[in-house]
Amino acid sequence: MEIPIGQEIAKRRKDKQITQTELADFMNVSKASVSKWETGQSYPDITLLPLLAAFFDCSVDELLAINSQLTAQEIKRIYQLLNESFEIKEAEDVLSMMEGFIRRYYSCYPFLLQMGLFYLNNWDLLPTPSKTDLPEQTPADQINAETKKNHYLQEAVKLFEQVKNNGSSELVQQAKFYQAYSMTMLGQAEEVLTILGHKTPTFLPVEPLIAAALQQTNDVAAAETVLQSAIYQYVTVLLSLLTNYTLLLTQKPAAMETTYQRGLDFCDAFDLARLHPIIMLNFLAACLTTFAAQGNNELLLLALTRYVSLLEETDDPYFLHGDDYFDQIDSWIDELDLGNQLPRSSYMVKKQLTGLILESPLLQPYQEQQTFAELFQRLQTIAVQTADDFHGKEETR
Repeated sequence: MEIPIGQEIAKRRKDKQITQTELADFMNVSKASVSKWETGQSYPDITLLPLLAAFFDCSVDELLAINSQLTAQEIKRIYQLLNESFEIKEAEDVLSMMEGFIRRYYSCYPFLLQMGLFYLNNWDLLPTPSKTDLPEQTPADQINAETKKNHYLQEAVKLFEQVKNNGSSELVQQAKFYQAYSMTMLGQAEEVLTILGHKTPTFLPVEPLIAAALQQTNDVAAAETVLQSAIYQYVTVLLSLLTNYTLLLTQKPAAMETTYQRGLDFCDAFDLARLHPIIMLNFLAACLTTFAAQGNNELLLLALTRYVSLLEETDDPYFLHGDDYFDQIDSWIDELDLGNQLPRSSYMVKKQLTGLILESPLLQPYQEQQTFAELFQRLQTIAVQTADDFHGKEETR
């Protein structure tokens, strides 16, 4: 299904009795651009949608209109719009826009799943809920970051529950996982175990069978894409598991050192510093936090040095991509629920990654130590540069 935004623009323009040239002048684009929008040859840049909606005195979701179901591409566009809106709008406006989308597309379960993930990934950027949105017993002076997290994660759980009760079998499995993840963050351990059980389920990967069948039909290129995309996913999953495992090793320094070294070897083997630096940064952050808790200054210095250098080298904006080894996965990435974009905007990710270290209570004592001072100064520089880039982007909009 094509997005009918061009028809909607044309209709609303004619209703206002203005020409394409007048609309183009207001939007600071060419008349040809407006013509292409209205004839469906192209779409407006997603960053122009709020301005278009303001011009026509309607909401963005009304402008996008007009169907209770969305295609995968439309869901990507809306998620990206919401992500980018944090950079140009107040948090209250982003939430209002999001809630409008949810109401309009409440029967589109793939979309509800992504909105649940949006709550999960961006709760800290959303506004502090008003007293009327919270349980009656919540004292006004106790509404804080933890209250905000709990509120929005509970909203995510509700959406995942709606998907579980109505979606396809594939969506149900995803919603089940993300609901359990949200409940883990909410500290609802018993509910998580009720949903997922107490043991690791048997793992039966289907990708080798799909690839073998494709090879039998002489579609070798498709088989290669299937296996490459599977390996790519398992690489990121394994490093995520190692990241989580480090947090259990505070009292086991020998196991922690081994895990760190094996994790680095794994990162180097798949060149994750360039292929997926974000997931490698998360691994390094977990390691250096554990080293700080252990008082292992030598390995903390090595991990922090690698963390800062990698953060300096990471592109902004950052998008998922293949490389010389994973040279067949870009088409697969394009078909992901969010395409090549991250669940949070690149600016927010980089801000989070710098703040994670600069604001860590465990690492505060090291900021004044001569051995570590230069590294923390570089982190401060990254934080300032990231903020400057953000404000520069804001001024050009």
